[in-house]
Order: sequence, then structure tokens, then C-alpha cells
Amino acid sequence: MSRLPPSIALGLLWIISLQARTWTDTQGRTLEADYLSATTSEVSLRRSDGRTFALQLSLLSSADREFVTRQIEAAATAAAAATAKPARDFQELNELLGFDLLVDDILWDDPVPEVAARLHLPLEGKTDRFEGYRGYPRKPVSILGADARMLALQAEQGHVTTLTIQFANRGDYPAFQHRDSPFPPDKDELKEFDNALNRDFETISTALTAKLGEPKRETSVGGLDPGRRSLHWEWGSHALLVSHDEAQMVSLKIIPAERAATARLSDDQVRKMFKERINRRPNGDVILDQIPMVNQGPKGYCVPATFERYLRYAGIPADMYELAACGGTDFGGGTSFDNMARSLDRFVRRQGRHLEKVSPKFTTIGLAKYIDEGRPIIWGLYSTRLFNRLTDENTEVRNTAKPGLFTPKSVLTPTLLAELQPDLATGHACLIIGYNRTTNEIAISDSWGPRFQERWVPVAAAQKITQDQYWVLAW
Repeated sequence: MSRLPPSIALGLLWIISLQARTWTDTQGRTLEADYLSATTSEVSLRRSDGRTFALQLSLLSSADREFVTRQIEAAATAAAAATAKPARDFQELNELLGFDLLVDDILWDDPVPEVAARLHLPLEGKTDRFEGYRGYPRKPVSILGADARMLALQAEQGHVTTLTIQFANRGDYPAFQHRDSPFPPDKDELKEFDNALNRDFETISTALTAKLGEPKRETSVGGLDPGRRSLHWEWGSHALLVSHDEAQMVSLKIIPAERAATARLSDDQVRKMFKERINRRPNGDVILDQIPMVNQGPKGYCVPATFERYLRYAGIPADMYELAACGGTDFGGGTSFDNMARSLDRFVRRQGRHLEKVSPKFTTIGLAKYIDEGRPIIWGLYSTRLFNRLTDENTEVRNTAKPGLFTPKSVLTPTLLAELQPDLATGHACLIIGYNRTTNEIAISDSWGPRFQERWVPVAAAQKITQDQYWVLAW
């Protein structure tokens, strides 16, 4: 037989001991009766002869009404205590996950760098508003019984917003990573990958269900793929979302359980926000600030990673893995700009924006039209080894120039310019984020980590290896 906790039992005894009493009405008349129960308008009593009846509280003395109020409050407290779930130790979630995510009951008020340090995640990029940390383990890390192949921590305005863990997925799966071949995976590889997806999803779901109970089932997360299987658990203020995209990936996201939906910004608000991010430097540089960094890792996810950065810059939540899934990214990488934009169109339009393919004149004046509005440009290019060497050297010369020297000598020589040629095997996407008319340079930002946030290259060199693919966010 179950027993009540001592605190609840004592409370009930206290209520019982006060049941029999003398009741007085507003006219001074008295009645001996036992207290049975009460609502906010009447009290139920029982006389010594066993007869029960109800009296309107408004007919009783103020002392009796106060007594009834105390009984209602005590009963409510006892009932709540009897049904309340015991407080959970935050170490339970740490033990379930297999790593130290929490130091108390709530993750969302922890300093972001401290959370990243606990997870051993290196800095991906940081601006005044955005902060990201991401790690690609050399060897898979076992989490919830499955091999985790990527962990990413995102924060906005100093608060953690999302922890994403990727398990089996097209980009980081060993059989497809570094794949640089026009030939698709064979049947055996596809079968093994499909088995890995199902195995990871079942293993993770079983582990979470065993500790957190049955999940809620959802049909979509993020609004990009309505066919996704997704399960939802909650632990305190933390929601755990496990998703399985068929033939694509299995992921776990930990987000605030009551995270408010992102407010849709008006056109005027977007224009104002973009304008505020334009930085005009004394040396003539015009550069866009506050663009979040995403490190695509060793896979060919440059297109989805670049689109994620642009969307998040505009206040639209995005994840490169989900973008890759909806945009038809090949195994290991490789995405058509047109396919990506077409797949994202409905999602972006729900945010009041749309993606526009543009054809600017590839000069500082032609590109300035968009940069001067605070809009980065998604650029398709051939990222050859020679082009990257030139860009790195040119950026280094700029960074080491003496103060006041606004036109450092360009590293681009006629011989080097003649050697720059497109290479179809090096297709790439990045962001154009700035220009300098005096030096005839543009600033680009690659999705490869903090070192590649801002690199400068002469326009003449960039013109040699462009794919003539340019996309912007429009309204």
C-alpha cells in the first residue's frame, strides 16, 4: 500500500482537526457542524445528525469565510504536492547524453563560451549578434548509442539557441565524404547508408524513450520537408527533437522548450537592419558586418552553407544540413544553385522575402548596388588553388599594411593574371561582402571557419574564375 509523504499527511491531519466547529452567520446565529468541502461561493457542512447541506459564503461571518479560504488553499496545495513530479537532477540529462551539457537545471542562461568549452567545440565565428561553435570529430563520438559526426552550438545576442548533433548524413558519412566523382553511389553503398539511417534513428529514439517516456510525433521541423519523421521529448526547459530525413540524415536538436517563433520583419525593418550593418572604413573599404560564419567541414556543402549564412543574416532560421536535404545536394556535396533556390523559394517567401538571381556587371560599381543596400551577394566561382593563394597573399598584404597606407601594392601581376583559369572541378559558392573602388578589390567570405570571414581579392582576378552565378535576397 502506498503511503503519503509526511508533509502531505500532516497537512491533511491539520485540515481534519479543524473540521468540527461553530459557524456564525451575518445575523449572529450559530450552528455546530463539520466542514466537508467548499467552492468560491458556498460551503458544504454536516450536522451531528448526519444531515449535509450547503450554505452561501456570503451569509457567513468574515471569520468563517477566512476559514473556508484557508481550507481551499490547503486542499489545493496538498493536491498539487500529491501529483507534482519530483525535481529532476540535471545530471540525469548529462548521463543520458553521455557528456556534460548542463551545470544546473537550465542551459539557456549559461555563458556561451563556457558551454562551448564543456563540449570541446572550437569557435566557428562571432559577430556582435551571432556566435557559433562547431566540431567535426576525427573519430565518431558515441551519443545515445549512435555515432555523432558533427556538433554545432549556435547563439544569438549572448544566449544559446540551439545545439545540433548530426549522426549519419550524406555529407559526413565516411563512404561519401571527400567524394569527388561524377559517379553516384552503388546499390550496396546506398543500402548500407539507408541501414545506418534507420539504425541511428531507432537507437537514439529508444534511448530517449527509455528515460524520458513516449515522445510526441511531429510531421515537420523547420518548414522545409513536410515528409520528415520527427520525434519530440522535453526535459525541463529543454526540447529534444530527433529527425530522420529519408535518404538524407538523422539529427538531434536541443532547443528551448518554449522558444518563440521568429517574428517576421517588415520590408522597412529589413532595409533598416541591413543598412545598419554597412561599415565604411577610412581606407575606402565598404564591408558588411554581422554575417554569421558556418564551417561546412570537409564536405562539399558550400552552397547550402552559404545560403544558411545569408538567411540567418536576414533573420530567417536555417541549417545547412536541412538546406542540403531540400536542395538535392549530392552525396558528399555538390548542389545546383537553381535547384537550391527553387527548393527554398516557398520557405523564404513565407518570411516575406524571395531569392533573386541577378546579373550585375562584375565591377566594384556594379556590385556596390547591392552592398550599399546591406545585401551580400551569393557568388558562384571556380575556387582554384592559384586563386586562393592569390587571395590569401593579397589579404595578408592588406592586413600588414602600415596605418595610413590605403593603397597597398597589389600582389596581382600580369603573369599571374594570365595563369588564372577556370577549373570545372573546383566549383564553389561564397559571399561577396564588400568592395573598395580605390583599390578595385572585392571582399569575399567563404564558409570554412573564422579565418575566411573576410578576404580581399582584386576584381581582375575574380573576373577570371567567375561562374556568373549571383543571388541576393529580395523583397
